[in-house]
Amino acid sequence: MTEPADPARPAVRRVRIERRGGLAGLAVSAEHDFAALNAAQQQALERVIEAAASDRPARSRGAPPGPAPGADRFSYRLRVEDAAGGEQVIDLPEDAMPSVL
Repeated sequence: MTEPADPARPAVRRVRIERRGGLAGLAVSAEHDFAALNAAQQQALERVIEAAASDRPARSRGAPPGPAPGADRFSYRLRVEDAAGGEQVIDLPEDAMPSVL
């Protein structure tokens, strides 16, 4: 699934995921080519990108609105680079981040 659902949006080329917060507050990150992700990861990433583009929460149906309570929650920042060299930054709370990613 390398072609975007929206033909006006260039195909995703790379993704960098940064996890922040937690008890120690340390940041952890990973960067991958989109083609190196498995099909489930590619689909989850496309859903997150589409939700961000339409300004909808990137959470599954039935999930409670807003972040879950807790002092040591993680947050995620996705930096998505497209084939045209553009970058999109998406910030997600822990409960909105697909577990497959």
